Amino acid sequence: MAVTFKCLASGQTVTFVHQVDIDSMKGHSGYEEVKEEQPQPEVAAPTKKTSKKAVAAEATPSEE
Repeated sequence: MAVTFKCLASGQTVTFVHQVDIDSMKGHSGYEEVKEEQPQPEVAAPTKKTSKKAVAAEATPSEE
């Protein structure tokens, strides 16, 4: 698990993966933990499918 901290002075972020580093940073007054929200999965809108007859009619050249 990775935890990201933000420097209160500069605004830069740093990410730690080792628990000893995470625990040390939680006690540091110059940094605050960044709470990352889980991204919501995007749901694709259903597409309207064209029937085979409509596709065939569009592909047929018109007679004039």
